[in-house]
Amino acid sequence: MKLKYRILEKLHNVSNSEMDLLVWAVQHSDETSGTMYGAYYKDYCDEYDRCKQSFYNALYGLADKGIVTFRRNQNDAGTTSDYDITVNDNAYPWKGSSEATYRNEGYVDLASPVFRSGEFKSLKAKEKYLALEFRKRSFETGKGYKHGIRAFYDAWDKTLGVTDRTVRGYIHSLSKVCGFFSVGIKDGFYRITSRICFKKPAKGQEGHRYDQDMYNEQAVRMDLNRDNIKYDKTGFDDTVFLMYQYASAFAKKHADVKTYLSAAIHNSISGHKWRDRSLSAPIVHHHLKAILDGLKDVPETQSAKQNSKSKKNRFNSFGQRDNDYGELESLLLNSTI
Repeated sequence: MKLKYRILEKLHNVSNSEMDLLVWAVQHSDETSGTMYGAYYKDYCDEYDRCKQSFYNALYGLADKGIVTFRRNQNDAGTTSDYDITVNDNAYPWKGSSEATYRNEGYVDLASPVFRSGEFKSLKAKEKYLALEFRKRSFETGKGYKHGIRAFYDAWDKTLGVTDRTVRGYIHSLSKVCGFFSVGIKDGFYRITSRICFKKPAKGQEGHRYDQDMYNEQAVRMDLNRDNIKYDKTGFDDTVFLMYQYASAFAKKHADVKTYLSAAIHNSISGHKWRDRSLSAPIVHHHLKAILDGLKDVPETQSAKQNSKSKKNRFNSFGQRDNDYGELESLLLNSTI
């Protein structure tokens, strides 16, 4: 759910549907690869109230601009296709990798409720671009974004290809209409600060989303779409919850709960006609538990035991000292220094 600052430089001339698709893809991406797996046109259309053609226009438009690459997937029946959409140069590998890490790559956090709100979705493409830029610039300093008035208009007129009046209209939308930013003029400078609406809700509060939550939800949604399974919100949420409920149990058997939940979803509709498939979370639960019970327990290996013992030595490759501290103390007391 992190959009790198370097990507912003490419977004000043995208269309509204392209901007929406990019934000949607980033919000549901696997951060280590920067890829949204199983992007299905209907989910995008439902989210942004757009037609099917808008999805394809946006996908091909972003690809032509070099912002994304994509791969088409088909299910076994060849009736439903989805896409793996990779936002180029937007991966965040784990620490220890030779690639960029969280510490040296600035980003706009699209997990903020602002970027999932109806107000943001209703903005024009260039207004959305400015919202991303203002969030970046006000967040970087911690004290807001400050820019001389004339230089401010010169910069944004040129970047966006619009007039002063149009930029003022954009600012009005972002500050007065949507309430995303506080905008003021003092001593010949624009001062723009982010409002509290950008703050992510704490765990347990409405609207709270971890990055991993959105990715897990997309993994389940992909499996349902590929098996042509109809579902409602309650059944979907209950199925996603199984991933958290059984995560530790599968981890103890050195198994990935996502992989086996996908198998359980597929098994739950075995024997059902293609057009008559609907999600039943209890049946998925039954199949997932059966899979878990059928997995062999993984005994602790001798090497694992040795590794756990070696952790007691915190001196890495240096040998542990074996000093007689009583003798050292007597030598110190008897010293003539």
